[in-house]
Formats: sequence, structure tokens, C-alpha cells
Amino acid sequence: MTALSPRRTFSGTALKTIACITMLVDHIGASCIEAGILTPGLDAGTLSQDALSAYPLYRLDMVLRFTGRLAFPLFCFLLVEGFVHTHNVKGYLGRLVLFGILSEVPFDLAFFRTPFDPSAQNVYWTLALGVLAMAGLKRFEKENGLPGWQGLVWAGGCAALALAANTDYNASGVIIICALYLTRTNRKWQCLAGALLFMFELTAPLAFVLVWFYNGQRGACSPLQKKAFYWFYPVHLLVLAGITNLLL
Repeated sequence: MTALSPRRTFSGTALKTIACITMLVDHIGASCIEAGILTPGLDAGTLSQDALSAYPLYRLDMVLRFTGRLAFPLFCFLLVEGFVHTHNVKGYLGRLVLFGILSEVPFDLAFFRTPFDPSAQNVYWTLALGVLAMAGLKRFEKENGLPGWQGLVWAGGCAALALAANTDYNASGVIIICALYLTRTNRKWQCLAGALLFMFELTAPLAFVLVWFYNGQRGACSPLQKKAFYWFYPVHLLVLAGITNLLL
């Protein structure tokens, strides 16, 4: 890793908190406004596609979604940091899989208004496949630090599995995680790679401005806070699902 400037002020805990807040903002738009109001209105014919852009709730939704685009890039970066520093990759992977299972019903209820929708899977599965891909890259890394072809094939298989399962961000999410891992020793290249790969979402590259100011420290994070970060995803989805399905 290149030397970090004293001006870098964001700890890992701070970045994770920002990621959770922006994710919540994003999901309020995607669940409560889109799945709860806009999509049913379009299906029922009470809203027209042509007039949608002038609808106030649609404009609010765009603000929420553009703000929320910061979340996933931050989670990808933090996943790489977690993988690099963990002493138990299997345990790390196991927690992601466990919360992937726990989050699937809340995810489907929040965004598809059904307990089970096989067409899409929650982001924990993408993150878990990202860890598997990084494990393969690390296992087959060459002595000069470059990835071996076996590791690239392994990572490609993880990306293909994400695409086949249609996990959130699917193959692109796994590929971006791998790119951030491969550039982990140089923050400048890591931020440039991340920003370029996220250009398919208008505001997502801005997340790497925050990453640039990461100070390399985990920051204060009690065991309770650590558990809360894992539980935040399924719990906030369950709350949004209740609002979307019961109140809207």
C-alpha cells in the first residue's frame, strides 16, 4: 500500500457507516417509492410512462437512488479490506453466506412484494462470491504478485455464478471486487479502477473520493457494532418490506 497522507480522515468504521446510511436512502426509493407506489401505479394505469418524469415522487426517487449509488462501491472496497486483514477467511465467508440466507426473504418482500422471487438474489451473495474470487486469486498468485491464470479462471467462474444466479450487481460486482483486490497495493490505481468500472452508474464513482481519504485504520468498532453492521441489511429490508407491503 502506498503511504497514506495525514489528511486522510475516514476510518473503516466511518466508511461502513456512510455505506449503510446511503444504502438505506437508496432502498427507501427502490422499495417504498418504486415497488410500493410507482410500479403498481404504472401496472394499474393510474400513472403513465410518459408523465412519470414530471411526477414529484419520481423526482424524489431519483434523488434517493443517485445518493444511494455510493453504497455498493464502498461495500466492495471494505470487503477487500476485510479479506486482506482477516485471519479466518472461512469464517468471513460463512458470515456472508449466513446473512445472505437471512436476507433473502426480506429482500424479495421489499423489492418484489413476494416472499420468494427466484429472478434476483440479495447483495450478500455477490459479496460472498467476491470473497471466493479473491481467495482463488490469492491461492494462485505468482511470486511476482501477479495473478496466475488458475486464479483468473477461478474468479471468472465466481463471476459467472453471480451472473447465473442474478445476484445484486451480478458478475459486474464480482469483477469490480477482484479489480479492487488486484490494485490494493496502490490507492491511486485502486480508486481510478473503481471509479472507471462504476461509470455505468452516474454518481457511484464519487464513492472513491471517500475511499481516497481512507486512513487505513479500522476505527473504533465494538463487537456489538460489528454485529449491528451485519444485521443492518436484513433488518432494514424487513422494515421497508413492512412499509411497502402493509402501508402503501
